[in-house]
Amino acid sequence: MLNALRVGYSVFRYRGGLGQWAWGVNRVAGLGLLLFLALHIFDIFLIGFGPQLFEDLLFLYKGPIPRVLAVFLAFGLLYHGLNGLRLTLMDFVPRTARYHLPLFYLQFVLFLALFLPAGTVMLKEYWGVAVGIAGSLAMVALPFVIAIAAQMAPPSGDDVQVSGGNSAAAARQTASARGRAHSGSEYYLWLFMRVSGLLLIFLAFFHFYIMHFIIGVEKITFQTIVERWTDPAQAAFWRTYDLLLLIFAFTHGVNGARMVIADYFHSPGWRAFLKIGLFLFWFVLMGMGMFIIFTFNPGTLPAK
Repeated sequence: MLNALRVGYSVFRYRGGLGQWAWGVNRVAGLGLLLFLALHIFDIFLIGFGPQLFEDLLFLYKGPIPRVLAVFLAFGLLYHGLNGLRLTLMDFVPRTARYHLPLFYLQFVLFLALFLPAGTVMLKEYWGVAVGIAGSLAMVALPFVIAIAAQMAPPSGDDVQVSGGNSAAAARQTASARGRAHSGSEYYLWLFMRVSGLLLIFLAFFHFYIMHFIIGVEKITFQTIVERWTDPAQAAFWRTYDLLLLIFAFTHGVNGARMVIADYFHSPGWRAFLKIGLFLFWFVLMGMGMFIIFTFNPGTLPAK
């Protein structure tokens, strides 16, 4: 545990340049998305206890402060998704790795083109367009402020183990290009991360767009879920869609957290303990999510 904290502090002072911060923001965004998804699975599970409990909990998503947090969610989703798309391209087409810097700049331009309008629209309801633009720009500037502060700190002299980011995946892909066969569970988990990441570009982005820009978070109620999951014209689509989103997004996030544990917890005991806990976390929440998707029936619930 102490080593994990020491590594985290040393990473802050490590002079890794643009690649370090691109990787660091990607990792923080991924962990943030996992925490939000866990909360979201739990609150959707509560619809099985009736409309009153579910709607009482919706304060977590409504109001000015949750709206700011939702914009951070948009930041993490867009950055993590676009960065994953860039890494996937370099993994499967190794010759593009030589253009990693232009690809990152292209990714960043696409991120700004999507995030700034989205953040402005999401914030303007409470504070107006000017504050919405300023708030979105401030969120984009935050990683740069942290990076500048890190550059001003004394350089790290610690001999610590710092994650290689995606170097292991790149090495595996390079080995494949040389004719070496892939095998083992780690390769299939890595492949799952790439395939699920590509699917989530569509699944997660579409879900976020529908909920935040078509329906609107402030208008979501218990009846919103009822219509999605019981209307004969759309129930099969939405239950299947939500099931796929649950399976791919939550498993993707938990496997990413497993990699973080492997990077920063070097004690075999702590590593085993945390991985077992992470598996139980996945198993319980996955079961809760699948249970409510398959069994939800508003006709059997207590009245509001």
